[in-house]
Amino acid sequence: MTKKIMVIDDEPYIARVIKFKLEQEGYTVFSANDGLTGLEKIRQEKPDLVLLDVMMPGLTGYEVCQKIKADPELAGIPVVILTAKGQERDREEGLSVGASDYITKPFSPNRLLELVRTMVGENT
Repeated sequence: MTKKIMVIDDEPYIARVIKFKLEQEGYTVFSANDGLTGLEKIRQEKPDLVLLDVMMPGLTGYEVCQKIKADPELAGIPVVILTAKGQERDREEGLSVGASDYITKPFSPNRLLELVRTMVGENT
C-alpha cells in the first residue's frame, strides 16, 4: 500500500520540490500552504507522515503539531518540522510540541527522502 505524506509549507517552490521528489519515489503526496488547511487535510487523509513548515499564515507549524498530537485519532502520525528557523531554541520548541524530527532549510532532498523512509518504516 502506498504511503501518504502531507506537506504543509507556504513556499510553493519548496512544496513542489518535496512533492516531486516524494512522488518520484512512489509516495502519495498531499499539500497545503497554510496550517489551518493542512490540519483539515490531515484529518481527512490520515497521512503516514507530516512534513511541516513553522512560519505560515493562520496556524504556525508549532500550533499544527500541537493539535495533531492532542487529537487521539492523529497523535500517532509522525511530524517532521522543516523550517528556516535554525536556532537551538526553535528546535527545542519543535520537539517539545511533539515533532519527531526537525530539519532546517536549506535541506538535501536526498537526506529528506531518507528521513521520510525511516519515519514511515520503509528504510532498508
